[in-house]
Amino acid sequence: MGHASFLVFGAGAWGTALSLQLNKSGNEVFLSSFDEENLSAIASTRINDKYLSGVELPKEIRVTSLTQEVLGKVDCVVICVKSPYFSKALSVLNNASKSFKVLWATKGFDPDSGALLSKIVSRHYGEDAEHGVLSGPTFAEELALNKPAAITLATDTIKDPSGLASSMSNKSLRVYISNDPVGVQLGGSLKNIIAIASGISDAMDMGANARAALITRGAEEMRALGASMGANETTFSGLSGIGDLVLSATDNQSRNRQLGMHIGRGGNLDSFKEINNGAPEGVHAVSALVNAGMVNDDRFPITTRVYKILFEGLPAEVAATELMTRPLRSEN
Repeated sequence: MGHASFLVFGAGAWGTALSLQLNKSGNEVFLSSFDEENLSAIASTRINDKYLSGVELPKEIRVTSLTQEVLGKVDCVVICVKSPYFSKALSVLNNASKSFKVLWATKGFDPDSGALLSKIVSRHYGEDAEHGVLSGPTFAEELALNKPAAITLATDTIKDPSGLASSMSNKSLRVYISNDPVGVQLGGSLKNIIAIASGISDAMDMGANARAALITRGAEEMRALGASMGANETTFSGLSGIGDLVLSATDNQSRNRQLGMHIGRGGNLDSFKEINNGAPEGVHAVSALVNAGMVNDDRFPITTRVYKILFEGLPAEVAATELMTRPLRSEN
């Protein structure tokens, strides 16, 4: 495919880091978002002080309001907003004259229906629109500093996925391709929920054994949900599955893990939101899954307990005891 032009929509840490990498790969890059005030600050200082301070954006990245003219110019739109704003982003990213590919790096579910974001995308742009999800073990801050990373582009509609992946890759970012968008989306969303559990466990000083058990059984919950939704099981042992799960569950850069640690030390969701400018994606994901009736206590004991801790005031100690005293069964 050679070089392409990208509009990155959502100028948080991840959108900004992705813009830097796409620019580094030699593509034309536009960066836009709903937050006009922050956009103009980035445009004038060339630094996204609000979400990714300390990294300068090269002048080739065009920081701009969203216009029909910009939408008409680009080959690809990459949506990097939080899941509660995903549908709103689709509604502004419309251009009748141009068919661009739609990619997203948002990790989560539709808050209203619990549907995968790919469902919302094909409903919005039509079944034949080319679209794909970007997911994998990547912290924005490290990506922005050109530390090595690998992500997955998962699609079953894009005509030349390897061409697109190579136009996005460079010596610090490898883009692998997958034809299992369902599994890749599930991995990216569920790992955030398990990362919250891992943070709680570590802050309560339950130890390395407990954390390893949570990650392993959490991966099993991912696989079980994947099986019920038609995902390919091998996806969960890849970058967007176990890769992303290990990253978020073990490293303190993860905001989901930070939320868990805050709770494990006696805080709650509300006090975390006050200090940290909102909730991380695992909160939205677990709420969408439980409210849509997609998980139950029997197959998804970790997921359902994270929900109860966040929204029903279940004490973390009680949840831990419940997990340790569940009836024993065969591992698989």
